[in-house]
Amino acid sequence: MINLNSRLYKFAEHLCSHRFGRPVGRVDQKFIINMLTGIWQTRSVNLTEIARSLNEDIRLHATHKRLSRNLDNRDLHERLSTGLLKMVAEHVRPDTRLLVHVYDITKKYACKIEFLSDKETDSKAGFKVCEILATQPNSEAYMPMLACIWSDQTPDYQSDEMEIQKAVKQVLKATENRGILFFDDRSLRGNLVQQLMSDSKANFVAMVDDVNLVVNCRGAKATLKSLCEDIETPYGKMMFKLVPEGILGSSSQTDMDLFMHVGSLPIKLLENPRRLSLIALKSQNRLVGDHVTPLITSHTRLRSRKALMGLVESFLSIHDVIGLHSELRDKFNPSGFRVLTYSRLQLLLTLLQAVICSESSLPGKVAVMDQQWSRQPHDGDINRTYYRPDGDWGRSVDE
Repeated sequence: MINLNSRLYKFAEHLCSHRFGRPVGRVDQKFIINMLTGIWQTRSVNLTEIARSLNEDIRLHATHKRLSRNLDNRDLHERLSTGLLKMVAEHVRPDTRLLVHVYDITKKYACKIEFLSDKETDSKAGFKVCEILATQPNSEAYMPMLACIWSDQTPDYQSDEMEIQKAVKQVLKATENRGILFFDDRSLRGNLVQQLMSDSKANFVAMVDDVNLVVNCRGAKATLKSLCEDIETPYGKMMFKLVPEGILGSSSQTDMDLFMHVGSLPIKLLENPRRLSLIALKSQNRLVGDHVTPLITSHTRLRSRKALMGLVESFLSIHDVIGLHSELRDKFNPSGFRVLTYSRLQLLLTLLQAVICSESSLPGKVAVMDQQWSRQPHDGDINRTYYRPDGDWGRSVDE
C-alpha cells in the first residue's frame, strides 16, 4: 500500500466506507484501489496498460485476468456509482449548478462488444453517456456526480430522453431536490423538456431548441418564437465570446464582441399550472447580425438586472466547466476500453469518474484557462471583431 498514491488511497477508503452504502470487502477494496491507481497512473482505461502499471510479481496475463474478472460485478458497480453520487451530493446546496451533458463513445470495428449500437455502421458504433457535474456558482471547480452509459441495444432502452430523465431523477433523489439543473443545447431533446418542466420539484435552466413550442402567457397561447420577438429587453451589457478557429472563416481563434440584452416573461406549459419564466437572450454583432436564444427556467420574478443577468451569465459559463471536464476526461481516452461485456464497461466508466472526481476536487488542480464568455476582451494574439481601446489592436477579421 505504501506505493499507492496517498490521495487516491484515502479517496477509495472514504468511498468504500459505510457512510455511502454497505461496507466494501477487502478483496473488492483492493481491486478498487488497484483500478483507481492504474487509471490515474496510465491516464487510460485499457486493462492491459492498467495491469502493467501495477507491476505485480506475477505474469501480466494473470493480473489482467484478475482485473477483468473483478470488473464483472454488477453489485459493485451499483455500490460505487451510488456511493460516488452520495459523496458529491453532500456538497450540493440549493444554488449549486448541476450540469447535464451527453457525449458519445465510439468503437470502430468492435462488433463483438455487447449491446453496441449501429453495428452495421462501423464508423458510428458506440454508446451514449449522460454525465451530471456539480459546480458552485462563480466557481471553476467541479465534481462529477454520475455517468450513465447506454445504447439503443441495451435492455429496457426506450429513448435517449428517457435515459437522461432517469439520470436526472437519480441525482435529484440523492440531493433531496437541492441544486439547479442546467442543460446544454445538445442534451435536451423531444419530450424531455416538457417532462422536466412539469416536475414541480426540479429547479432548472434550459436552452430550448423547439421555438415553435406553444405555451400560455398571461392567459393567451403563443409560440416561444413569437414571445421572444416581443419581449422587451431592458438589461444589457457587452460580452466577448472566444470563437474556435474555422467558425468565422479564420485560421485562428476569434474574440467576438457581442451586445447581450435580456428580458423575461411569465409562462406556463399547456394544461400545467407550474409557473415558469421565458428568458429571451438576444445578441448583436456587426458581422453575424442579431440572434435570439430562448431559455426556460423554473426561476420566477426575474425583475432585476442582478437576478436576470446573473442567471444568464451562469448559464453561459457552464460551457467552460463542461469543456474543462471534457478535456480532462478525454486525456484518459474513454474510447480505448477493451472489455466486451456491458456490465464491465459500466463499472469501468464509474471507476474513471471516481478518478476524475478525486483529481478535479483538488484546489487549483483543474482550472478554466480560457473562458468562452467574458466581460472583458480575451488576451493573446488572436483575431478580433473589434479594436481594443488600450492600444492592443490585435488582428481584425476584416484584414
